[in-house]
Amino acid sequence: MKRFAAAMALTIIVSVPTFAQKVVTQIAAKVNKDIILASELKRAEEDIRNELVENKKLSGPQRLQAFEERSKDILRDLIDKYLILQEAADLGMDANLEVLKQVEQLRIDNNFPNQEAVEAVMFKQGISIEEVKDSIRYRNLRSQVIHREVTSRIVITTEESRVYYEAHKQDFDRPPGVSLAMIAVSTEGLSATELEAKKKIMDDVQAALKKGDEFGELASKHSEDPSGLNGGELGFFERDPDGNYMATPEMEEIVRKLARGQTTEILTNPQNQTLMILKLLDRHEGGILSFEIAKNDIFNVLMDQRAEPKVRGYLTKLRAQGYVEVYPGFVDSGASTKPIRASDAAPPKE
Repeated sequence: MKRFAAAMALTIIVSVPTFAQKVVTQIAAKVNKDIILASELKRAEEDIRNELVENKKLSGPQRLQAFEERSKDILRDLIDKYLILQEAADLGMDANLEVLKQVEQLRIDNNFPNQEAVEAVMFKQGISIEEVKDSIRYRNLRSQVIHREVTSRIVITTEESRVYYEAHKQDFDRPPGVSLAMIAVSTEGLSATELEAKKKIMDDVQAALKKGDEFGELASKHSEDPSGLNGGELGFFERDPDGNYMATPEMEEIVRKLARGQTTEILTNPQNQTLMILKLLDRHEGGILSFEIAKNDIFNVLMDQRAEPKVRGYLTKLRAQGYVEVYPGFVDSGASTKPIRASDAAPPKE
């Protein structure tokens, strides 16, 4: 139960309250048609303090330094969030299915019988289910927007990945484990007709695999899981102290029977309400990971390094294209030069 509470606390740190939830207090900034209240900044400060208190690895002075560094960007981060949410709305993006899936996964991970039980425990701990949903929705929409506008345009070659691997081999010393890929489609809330259509998709994928088509290309084209953006690769699963790789005995048995490069038949996952096909990319017996197993982690490292300045540039561009007014006494550390005043900007976007 304590672990559940901690997970929820981390989840709601990035939540953005809806306008209906706001009590009118001092305004810190306007972001197009939305406003940011001073009370939101205070709440974000408290969230950071609470998170740092939970981090037992930090000493008192280290916590203070970390708080000072992070608190400088609170308004910047809130402005970023509103800009991203507005851009996602303009692009017609939706995250409702992902919200349902992750809330259900919280229930499964914490062994609650139903969603009502989850909400009851959250209520006792002072956590709002709507804030949790808003947080999940924002993270998913942010991922969609940033992928469309930034990361999809960044190219990382195999040669660059190999150079990084050779220079950082000791960073890839791992215990035994498996590397997996997946193609999955959701079956949650579907009518009988819609379910048959999803089954047809997976039947066609299975037929294509048996014909020799590339798993990664099929995942990119058909998988509804976020891993589809990366050819279905899920990453490396370390063996736990009990000798298991997977979270459930059923999945453990399936993965143990797979040979390297082998795929499963179409599987039904009642917990996540999906149809899926798994592929065992590789097995690792311990020690330095092979390049083939490590390349997904390497890709993520290089992508993070290259994406960070480009994402910052994109968010600065959104500020310039829209209407951002920062009120006296507050500072947007993400502004390109100085806070944009009402006289310098275009009218708010409707």
